[in-house]
Amino acid sequence: MDETALPAPRRRLEPLCAKIGLNAIRAVVDDFYGRVQEHPRLAEPFSVVGDWDLHRERLVHYWWTVMGGLPYREFRYALGERHAHLGLTGTLVEDWLDLFHQTLRDHLDPEPASRWHRLAMGIGESLRLMFSSREGES
Repeated sequence: MDETALPAPRRRLEPLCAKIGLNAIRAVVDDFYGRVQEHPRLAEPFSVVGDWDLHRERLVHYWWTVMGGLPYREFRYALGERHAHLGLTGTLVEDWLDLFHQTLRDHLDPEPASRWHRLAMGIGESLRLMFSSREGES
């Protein structure tokens, strides 16, 4: 079928980043990493973060682009490389996801919170697979 013969779309797709907005993404990331620093199990592995402001800004940009936003910074993301030295286990990833989900619910309406949480669960699954051999160490 020729593209000119395709029917016009009935709706305009809106990326999740546009629905949530950069300010709300920033608020979630800031609050979440504040909670991480106080968490009984997550605080220790994340204590290696030397510059929390830079870390938060990277994560705001990361989530913005994961949600469909155009990059506005020149950050390089290497999930496995950045997290390999933290000693993450499936249990810690689950703690991270639970805390993140609670933070999302505290900041966002249910529908965008659920959509963002699904993205986070996919990332959590990637981390679990990368570091699954450590599970017996937790």
